[in-house]
Amino acid sequence: MKALLGFCALAALLAAAGCNRGYEGGGELRARKRVLEREVAGLRGAVARLERKESLLPAGDVAVAIDEALLQGVIAAQMPFESRIDRFHLTLEQVEVLFRGAPTVRLRGRLKREGGRLEAVVNVIGALDRIVVDPEHGALEARIVVDHIGIEKAAGIEALLSGSSLDELARTIRLQLAPVLPPIQIPVQVQQSIALPAVTTGPVRIDGARMPIAAGVSQVFAGQGRLWVAIHFEPGELVKTEDAPEVRDSRAEDVAESGFDASPPEKPERKPAEPATKAERP
Repeated sequence: MKALLGFCALAALLAAAGCNRGYEGGGELRARKRVLEREVAGLRGAVARLERKESLLPAGDVAVAIDEALLQGVIAAQMPFESRIDRFHLTLEQVEVLFRGAPTVRLRGRLKREGGRLEAVVNVIGALDRIVVDPEHGALEARIVVDHIGIEKAAGIEALLSGSSLDELARTIRLQLAPVLPPIQIPVQVQQSIALPAVTTGPVRIDGARMPIAAGVSQVFAGQGRLWVAIHFEPGELVKTEDAPEVRDSRAEDVAESGFDASPPEKPERKPAEPATKAERP
């Protein structure tokens, strides 16, 4: 816990230093500051729960751990992400996922002006957010929020746009990019109901039923290369789905299918008692 507090304090100092230095002709400082802010916020929440002697994830909920390399491969399989913003065409082709206090996502791609050959390299800094259970498919789903856009001058675009114009273009891309990014499907399937089939054979008949289960994400924590997601389950009331046939006299085949043995138990064989021997007198 002391190590966690120390790291949190160091990150806060670095973030404050980034605020005091100001902008130096590029967005790298802003990107680092935003990443540190998210990491500090996540670590502060974890420290606060530990100080209250609480667990990092709610007790009684199901915890799922997702490795950053696995999720990075899942996002990479969905790429490229393409979007038309203003007069530019944006193509994002690379991804890096880091779970260090915050579920950080870095995207990298190209920005090209339509009808021309001017191109620039684009770096997108964001994080996974709004992690929920998809009610339709029962899978974990997340969105990528965009915190910062960095545009590196390349291929003559600096002759067309000044530094302030690049900043304004980056801001426009940031505001318009997040809504068009596709949702991220996390490979975790959550069962949202339990089916109880009807018992239709044998001497006992039971109606079929289904028990719905309300599942929701209760807590998220990113650390040590893993994303921990706590899922809370709340069972609902049973709903009848199928009527069992009426009870009737059981047939021999019904009894056989049910596995019930109706034959009377065999009586153990009684051995005849041996005659008592008389004790001989001396």
